[in-house]
Amino acid sequence: MPEDSAPRSRRALLAAAAGGAAALAAQAALPLTAMAADPNDVVLGSPNTATTTTSITNSTNGGTAFAGSGTGTGFGVQATSEGGAGSFSWSVSAPGWFDPALDGPYTGAFGWSPAHPDPDFVGVGTWGQSDDWGVLGQGGVGVYGYGGIGVIGEADNTSFPGVKAYGATDSSPALEVQGKVKFNRAGRKTIGAGKSSLVVTMAGVTSTSKVLAVLNSNRSGRYVRAVVPASGKFTIYLNSSVSSSTYVAYFVID
Repeated sequence: MPEDSAPRSRRALLAAAAGGAAALAAQAALPLTAMAADPNDVVLGSPNTATTTTSITNSTNGGTAFAGSGTGTGFGVQATSEGGAGSFSWSVSAPGWFDPALDGPYTGAFGWSPAHPDPDFVGVGTWGQSDDWGVLGQGGVGVYGYGGIGVIGEADNTSFPGVKAYGATDSSPALEVQGKVKFNRAGRKTIGAGKSSLVVTMAGVTSTSKVLAVLNSNRSGRYVRAVVPASGKFTIYLNSSVSSSTYVAYFVID
C-alpha cells in the first residue's frame, strides 16, 4: 500500500483537529479590518467610500433600520454634504417637488411629511420636543415660519402665554407687526337710542382688567366717560344718552 494512502493514526487525527480549531480561534480574534477582504464591505472604525448609495432595510414590521449612539459628547449620527442638505428625511412619502440642487444647498437638515389623512391630526416635517425648549432657532432670523399660517404658538398651561416676545433692552421693541392685527377681545357694539351705557359680556374679564373704549360714531358732545370691568363683563358709560344708535369700539388688554 503506498505511503500517502496509509490510514492515519488516532493521534494524527486528534492533532489535525486541534490545529484546525486553533486556526479558527486566531481568525476570529483578527480585527474587522483584516476580515474585510471584499473592497465593497463596510469596515467599522474606518472611512468607507462608495460610488452608489448604501442602503439598509429592516423587513421586520416596526423595526429600526439604522441606529447610531454616541458616547459622552459624541454625536449619535453625523451627516454632512459639500453641496446639498446635510440630512434629508421624510415620513410616508418623499416630496415630489424636492430638487436637491435647488432645495438642498445651505440646509443643515431637511424634514418632510405629507398632510395627515385624518383631519384631527397633522403631518409634521420636523418634530422637536423637550421638557425645556422643543426647538431652538438662532441666527440673523432665529425662526422663520411661512405657510397658510406662518407660526402658531399655543400654551398647555393657563399660567403661560402662547407666544412670548422679549426686547433686547427695556427700551427695545419686543413685537413689531407689519399689516393688520386682529384680536378676539376687541370689537364694536351699538348703544341704542336714548341710552347712555352698554354691558358687554366676555369670558375671562375680571374687575382688574384694562379695557379701552371710544365712540365709533360722530356724536357731538358725547364721549366715553368710563369703562368699568367686572367678572365676565364690562360696562361702557357715556357722558349722556344718545339720540340715535351709536357705535362704540373696545379693546380688552387683559
